[in-house]
Amino acid sequence: MLIGKQEKYIEQLGEPTVATDALPGLIRKASGMMKKFNMSMDDNTIRQRIESSRLIHHPMWIIKNTVVATRRPFKPKRIPNMIFVDAVSGYRGLLSTVPFISEVSVDKNSIVHPVIDEADVARYVKDVQTMQIDRSYVLKKPQHEPSEPRIVHLPLWKVVISGDQGREIHYINANTGESETFMSGRWASGVDLIDEKSEGGPVWRP
Repeated sequence: MLIGKQEKYIEQLGEPTVATDALPGLIRKASGMMKKFNMSMDDNTIRQRIESSRLIHHPMWIIKNTVVATRRPFKPKRIPNMIFVDAVSGYRGLLSTVPFISEVSVDKNSIVHPVIDEADVARYVKDVQTMQIDRSYVLKKPQHEPSEPRIVHLPLWKVVISGDQGREIHYINANTGESETFMSGRWASGVDLIDEKSEGGPVWRP
């Protein structure tokens, strides 16, 4: 199927179900909301204060990882899991479930550019294997069989609101309706990025 010059195919993580009409209520209910807005503010007031809302697609690396634990004299135990790496912040860990992924065409301008490219992902995967998975093995550490990294995009609503203290930007997960305040805070901080002192690679700061 042909797509326009302003569109691009991506692999989308999950399926967007949150409509724009639901955003005011979700923002009001978000964690920390009452610190930014008056507690008497209702959905209609928030709706009136929304300056813009647009769907963006945030890049994430996912890697299928098989943990191979030796159990002599028995056969090694093979445990599959899924590692994720936020391609902007470097925040990483294990997914609790295997996500639904589909190929969709989106506006090129909605795609967030990754900071961590494919050549750098291996360092972050190694960190998850060592610091998160291996720590649960007291004696002999397991081996790991990771797949090639795959970049997918998480759909998020970026909502700009006029607040009492100026503009506020809220990110709402378009799949679940949950606030992504924690994740968006780490994009700018750079605290999760692996710098050259630890891995010999380049360092990036926003």
